[in-house]
Amino acid sequence: MGGKKYDGHEVLEASTGEECLKKARSYHPDLILLDVLLPDISGIDACRQIKNDQSLKDISVILTSGPRAPSEHLADGLNMGADGFMVKPISNKELLTKIQSMVRIKRAEAALKASETRYRRLFETGQDGILILNEETGQIDDVNPFLMDMLGYTYEEFIGRKLWEIGAFKNIEANKTVLADLQHQGYVRYDDLPLITKDGREIDVEFVSNVYTVNSHKVIQCNIRDITIRRVAEKELRRSQKLFHTIARVSPVGLFRTDTKGQFVYVNEYWSEITGLSSDETYGEGWAKALHPADRKKVLKEWHKTIKMDLPFELEFRFRKQNNLIKWVLGKVIAERGVSGERLGCVGTITDITERKRIEEELQNAYDGLEERIEERTAQLVELNKSLKQEISKRKIVGDKLKESQERLRNLTNHLQQIREQERSYLSRELHDELGQVLTGLKMDVRWIERRLPQGGTLIAERLDSILVLIDSAILSVQRLSMALRPPALDDFGLNEAIELVLTDFEKRTDITCEFISTPHSMALDRKVSTEVFRIFQEALTNVARHAKAQKVVIILQNTGDRLTIEIRDDGKGITKKEITDPVSIGLTGMRERVYALEGTLEINGVKGKGTTVTIIIPLKKNTTIKRRHRKTAKET
Repeated sequence: MGGKKYDGHEVLEASTGEECLKKARSYHPDLILLDVLLPDISGIDACRQIKNDQSLKDISVILTSGPRAPSEHLADGLNMGADGFMVKPISNKELLTKIQSMVRIKRAEAALKASETRYRRLFETGQDGILILNEETGQIDDVNPFLMDMLGYTYEEFIGRKLWEIGAFKNIEANKTVLADLQHQGYVRYDDLPLITKDGREIDVEFVSNVYTVNSHKVIQCNIRDITIRRVAEKELRRSQKLFHTIARVSPVGLFRTDTKGQFVYVNEYWSEITGLSSDETYGEGWAKALHPADRKKVLKEWHKTIKMDLPFELEFRFRKQNNLIKWVLGKVIAERGVSGERLGCVGTITDITERKRIEEELQNAYDGLEERIEERTAQLVELNKSLKQEISKRKIVGDKLKESQERLRNLTNHLQQIREQERSYLSRELHDELGQVLTGLKMDVRWIERRLPQGGTLIAERLDSILVLIDSAILSVQRLSMALRPPALDDFGLNEAIELVLTDFEKRTDITCEFISTPHSMALDRKVSTEVFRIFQEALTNVARHAKAQKVVIILQNTGDRLTIEIRDDGKGITKKEITDPVSIGLTGMRERVYALEGTLEINGVKGKGTTVTIIIPLKKNTTIKRRHRKTAKET
């Protein structure tokens, strides 16, 4: 500054008041020593100008005067803001002491002011809620903006009220207890305190309060931190940790974690099972004890390289358990990183590959003598190939003959079935027409005789009634036999009517409800198709009665012009796959052969407890569907 040095202080001199003001504005000293009497302006006026200047008002000013100076100079100087008044003469030592004292006081005041400014700044911008309470009354003296935003109350709603008068701290007795504990102990802390905001939300806070003294007065400072999000995060973390430990416990591989130095800090149960080491034995570098002696050096070299250079680790090696059992494993390790990418440690797995290694060893042993065995085996295969070709040729001939035989057998079966149907049709017709007519004529003759009996022929009348009953029974038997051999309705009225008649009789005999759906309602088909489909239907219905234990049967018949579909469903116990493929099941075999003869498909599906569905699809040729003339029965005639 260009001033003189006195006992460690730099001193500037000015001979006038204006010069003093000019140097004060230029150098901004810590203290100004002003004589009341100056050549141009008085020291009191210069003090007034200094204290009224915003850039100079914080400089300490000491006024000096002679012993005879008027007392009003002292009063005027102090009124102008002077920080002290000294009367001359004064020794240099006393002057220096006074100046040092004033400088210390001023610096202390500046430090205190700066401290207060920093405190206020921290108080107002802090990210924790802060309350200042009167220690004696518990009244709130101050509150920071963060707490007002947190709880939703205004500054006026806090100030002057007691803690328990704020809705957020609604538990009056509990908060009175808190105040009493503070007054007695000087400190309280709650790690999980529920508070209610003004709009009714409940939040979790961390509440820390202590008592300290300010200017001989005790005050209470409460720090309140919203930990609601942290609690949610902690809960999620606990859930994630629980999930991790659950997964680790059931994982089919050994899992482990290390710290940043590669020291083991966690292993799962399967790790211990593979290595034979407990968790405590594994932690740190204990895991290396289980390494096979032949692999230890190689594994540890790769391991230390991984940890030192932050590289991935993948290696096959062996563990030797305490019972000398060898376990081959595939070890894999990667770095575990934090949110910012920093390495937190390592995570890894060991997979038991002992069985794979055993197979590889066996394969290698097998491969060692493979070439020699290949040559030997090749020669054998050449000979075997010749024999095999001969055998294939023979089997092909046998297969062709078998296929030809099966085809002839099927044709024979089909021919026999046609002959059988013809015989049945003939017998049915003979029974129905010839024997039926004979019995009907016999019945008419008996009726004729009955009407011409003389009076008193009671015994003969009774005998004739008995004969009529026998004749009616014979007629019914003829009808049943005729129906069983081949329903006349099949030839006279078609497949639909024949199925309806059979279902009516089936319902009476079995008490099983039957439903028949036909699209169209009636159809005329080729005699062969009608016969085969009807016989398949009869066999399916017989199986329902014998095995299904059903309550209802639904038959769906559909003719689309190019194919005929019949579906038979029951709600019984459901046929099993074993029963479907059972070669002993003659009925199912017969159904398949009949469908095969018509070049159709047969599908049988059963669901346990829900029933069985039989689906037959028969392709229809152009001449398969025929126009049928309506034949009137004797009854219609």
